Amino acid sequence: MFSVLIMAAGSGSRVALGYNKVFLEIDNQPLFLVCAKKFIQAGIKEVIIVASPSDYDKIVEVTDLTVIKGGKERADSVRNGLKAIRSEYVLIHDAARPFISEQLIKETMEAVKISEVAFVGKNVTDTIKLKEGKQFITLNRNDLIQAETPQAFKTALIKDCHEKALKDNYCGTDDISLIEKYYPSINIKAILHQTKNIKITHQSDLEVLKNRESNMFRIGHSWDIHRLVERRKLILGGVEIPFDKGLLGHSDADCLYHVVAGSLLGALSLGDIGSHFPDDAKENKDLDSKIIVQSAYKLIKEKGYEINNIDLMISAQKPKMREYIDLMRKNIAKCLETDIENVSVKATTTEKLGSIGEGKAIACEAVVLLKKISFQTK
Repeated sequence: MFSVLIMAAGSGSRVALGYNKVFLEIDNQPLFLVCAKKFIQAGIKEVIIVASPSDYDKIVEVTDLTVIKGGKERADSVRNGLKAIRSEYVLIHDAARPFISEQLIKETMEAVKISEVAFVGKNVTDTIKLKEGKQFITLNRNDLIQAETPQAFKTALIKDCHEKALKDNYCGTDDISLIEKYYPSINIKAILHQTKNIKITHQSDLEVLKNRESNMFRIGHSWDIHRLVERRKLILGGVEIPFDKGLLGHSDADCLYHVVAGSLLGALSLGDIGSHFPDDAKENKDLDSKIIVQSAYKLIKEKGYEINNIDLMISAQKPKMREYIDLMRKNIAKCLETDIENVSVKATTTEKLGSIGEGKAIACEAVVLLKKISFQTK
């Protein structure tokens, strides 16, 4: 019933990146794929990427979605894309608007079923002046709407408009303008909103994008305790510590590494260690816990995050940890691909209180702050 054209056929020259802006990355994915996934999540099954001929091969390499070559002008590209559409309704969206919300997409889909034409836009809040010769006329901003995408149409209707425009050599500034010209009596529905559906157009937009990403932080916390037993090595933070007892566990029982991994997973709601490394799996027997940390960090990177800083506490009556702490920090920093200054490891006793104070167990605790690093320029 619905299809969408993701328009990635422009050159993006105004951004002055030296390459097409649709290859900017968010969450380790290019803008056009970020957009495509938003529409798939909204329930649209047919997603078509319209690419510039020079970028066609690059885009085909990174997606299984249908990719069609665009034309010289935007109207030519849209017309090429429309030829592939067989559904009753089609949405047209700029790949340079990666932050469109699923809710707005769904509202647009519902609106077009009623009015045949709909688009997303905002009320104008600035004062707009029209220049006529040497004079200026202030326009009533209550009558003005800033048009954005997606723009949605009954497919047969917008195809007809593009064919008429081709014959008339008419080039509108967007697809809605073709409806205004050839079907002025149609009641166009505007979906007005206040969300950040920004379009990446100029260098200043890159700064907005960077700021938007860098202000996104996630906090994770983890606590773990292991029993001290004989005939086990005592390993904490990847450091083997001389002692007459070690920690009991299915893996090597590195309690410090465990809380590092647990805090990472918790920060992004990715489950606990047991869900990734079950304690009844034979392959995890005596497993080097560094592998658990590295696996957790890999998931963090895939989500577009890195370590801002991590604070760790070891609670143990014995042995003393002071001479091993810097090596623990070094090991953890290496696993997390961060500077050692971002890793804090402290040790304390429980003043001989409880199982830890009695020398029966060691506990560790972690608090981690992750920061978004998903905005990338290649």
